[in-house]
Amino acid sequence: MELLQLKYFCDAAETENFSETAKKFYVPTSAISQSIKRLEGELSVQLFARSANRIRLNDSGKLFYERVKEALALLDGAKKQIADDGESGKIKLSIFINRRLVMQTVEKFNRLYPDVDIVTKYTAPPEDEDFDLIVTDAVLRGGYVGEQLLQEEILLALRDDHPLASKEQLSAEDIGGEPFICTNQGSSLYHIAQEICADMGFSPHIVIRSDDPYYIRKCIELGLGVSLIPAVSWRGQFSDRIVLKKIHGYRRKTVLYRNAGKYIPKCVERFAQMLRAECAKEQELSEAP
Repeated sequence: MELLQLKYFCDAAETENFSETAKKFYVPTSAISQSIKRLEGELSVQLFARSANRIRLNDSGKLFYERVKEALALLDGAKKQIADDGESGKIKLSIFINRRLVMQTVEKFNRLYPDVDIVTKYTAPPEDEDFDLIVTDAVLRGGYVGEQLLQEEILLALRDDHPLASKEQLSAEDIGGEPFICTNQGSSLYHIAQEICADMGFSPHIVIRSDDPYYIRKCIELGLGVSLIPAVSWRGQFSDRIVLKKIHGYRRKTVLYRNAGKYIPKCVERFAQMLRAECAKEQELSEAP
């Protein structure tokens, strides 16, 4: 049983197509087929159910695949660990929320570790790609472990000359008919706006949607509507023309996730540590009197 043979098997188990595996490893399809047959011979068990036009992983194959996948991951982790100096490498980030704080950390980290390549993607589903760290307020399962980075209050932002700007407490009757400015559907703040308004007994009348926080803040300044915004993430981003009002006591948690079954390089650990410190500082500043 050879390492390359096991890699062929794992890829074929995932694609259930010997031709696709052959293309990936730049070998003839016959080489993959023969390698799998030799592996089945060594194990004295069939791993695939074969038909005229396709292959399917059988129950024995599924069991063997899970164990081999774990073993290959351990070997890959060991290989990376012994070569890991922490000064170089690659960090792949999925950023659902708190872009400002994460990108502040990226900028600081790059100055300290210029040889570390950082790739950032926004709102990319974790299951679609192999991310090192995921920043989100969603609950992730399936092997992910998370730690809370910060918790922030959701506030209502409106212009200082709005009739509601001087009110101490805002009710559903006050804001139920207001035009709302929000991030695009599927985003964290969109879901938060829907949830808070539903709790208050109305559906928000959204007149403007954008994924650009600057554009949202500008629209509020122009008096085009009100918006529910995160107190820590957007701290210090507003002009004097915008008033922030407490509403409904809703708070959002920012969680940092990583894959528990994957080796975490030193550069990723260092970045995570720096992000924790950055979030803790922002949390402290936001809570200061």
